[in-house]
Amino acid sequence: MGLFSKKQDKNKKEEEEIPSLPELPSLPELPELESIEAQESPYKLPSFPTTPIGNKFAQNSIKEAISGTKRGEEVFNADDFTFPAAEELQMMQRPLPTRLTREISGGEIPLRKTRIPPQFVEAEKRIREIAPVFIRIDKFQESLRAFEKAREKIREIEKLLGNVQKLKEEEERELGEWESELQAIKSGIEKINEDIFSRIE
Repeated sequence: MGLFSKKQDKNKKEEEEIPSLPELPSLPELPELESIEAQESPYKLPSFPTTPIGNKFAQNSIKEAISGTKRGEEVFNADDFTFPAAEELQMMQRPLPTRLTREISGGEIPLRKTRIPPQFVEAEKRIREIAPVFIRIDKFQESLRAFEKAREKIREIEKLLGNVQKLKEEEERELGEWESELQAIKSGIEKINEDIFSRIE
């Protein structure tokens, strides 16, 4: 209990030491509302003549004052444009439409035949003719050697593939034997476990 009373004594001392707030200063007197209303408003609209041009000018100046546009910038309204009278429209001739495409009779598009150049026609005739082919002996012998080399490589690859397949088969056979031996050992261990260790418990 003595501990709590010390804290309360400290709080009382702190409260006594805090100074009181000073008084607020008085506000200045404001003018009466009637005197403000009596003053002229700072924004006055200019007066314009009552002619149609003067009315448009007055409307434009009011729009400028509201929207904030400058005098140099012209703002066009739809009412500002005048449309030609119906008589003037009738006097104007309608331009004739120019067709950009020509009409095709029958609704079918005619196929344009392409001309084959004469060089291609001659080459086609040469290919169609069956004639004996003459090859130089040295070129024939080179191509024969290349064929022999390719055949030899193919035989080598087939032999290597055969060896790989044999090795794979042997590995699979050995793995199968190992699995069967492992299963036999497991079954033997389980049998011994059942025979000997089941009696101990």
